[in-house]
Amino acid sequence: MSLYIDVASILDGGGEAPQTTVGGRRSDGIPLCYAAAVNALLGAPEAGKTLVAGAMAADEMFSDGRVLRVDLDHNGPAAIINRFRQLAVARDTLTDPARFRLTTPDEPAELLQVVADTQLWQPTFVVVDSIGELLPMFGANSNDADDFTRVNRQVLTALTAFGAGVLAIDHEAKSESSRSYGATGTAAKKRALDGALLRVTNTRPFRPGYGGEAVLSIVKDRHGSLRGHCEPDREPPVAVFSLEPRGEALLARFTVPANKPAPLDDVTILNRLSPAPSSVRDVKTRMGWGSTRASAAFRAFNSVPGTLGNAPGTPEEVRVPVFPTPIGGERGTLTRNTLAVPA
Repeated sequence: MSLYIDVASILDGGGEAPQTTVGGRRSDGIPLCYAAAVNALLGAPEAGKTLVAGAMAADEMFSDGRVLRVDLDHNGPAAIINRFRQLAVARDTLTDPARFRLTTPDEPAELLQVVADTQLWQPTFVVVDSIGELLPMFGANSNDADDFTRVNRQVLTALTAFGAGVLAIDHEAKSESSRSYGATGTAAKKRALDGALLRVTNTRPFRPGYGGEAVLSIVKDRHGSLRGHCEPDREPPVAVFSLEPRGEALLARFTVPANKPAPLDDVTILNRLSPAPSSVRDVKTRMGWGSTRASAAFRAFNSVPGTLGNAPGTPEEVRVPVFPTPIGGERGTLTRNTLAVPA
């Protein structure tokens, strides 16, 4: 192996930034994870992280991908397989070791053997549930950057060597200041990720027989591909995940979040008031604005042709606008995810 990167081969290949190509697909067809990279889901307990990861794995199989599920969190083989069946993953797919494999290793040597086996069958998508169980298995301290880096290279990064997109599940930090940064433990967890780090926030509790909903937002996007499909916020929503019961089956969706309404400028807001504002004091009282904002807005309001300030007597009865909170988006389902119990 060469010690140095072949720059010419990169340039000849177009030199384009990596795009998301694996994992769950949104209703507009955009995948949510990067191949050949470590991605992660984080969130509070019962936010729906394992459900989201399972639906992403199901969608990868629906898209003819090959999935490895590493269960370190004691979810149980029967529960995992039954959930895939509820999501309409065919029996023939789940029983084909060239398409799907499930492992529950108890020792580091077993897990490292699973990692080595990926060289032979080369899965396209790997779910590791969870980092909270992975680190102690290797005797690593979650708060130690060197410990995490060692295990990350041995397992998570090693799983990406043959092109797999790895999705690791982690827990959200408890304190508000730490939670805004990322997961529990060392900051190396966030630094080492070379894919997407998505936060799962529950908006409707997941309950058997009732379904539920969660919003996926971007905490980190190393390559920026996902952010290019989102609002320009610090932690923008990238997908709304929902489960809806259909008899004994589950209808799973990753939908496009609704865009925020464009903010109105102050002159437009004042122009919608009826009766028209008569003074800076009137603007401050009715809008609750400070003196600086109210003065500038009222001055601009009176200087713009066509506003109520220059055209008194407009009969429209307009009140202070109320901006609805965006919910959902266009609807779409997992590829080939049906409404009936799979055969």
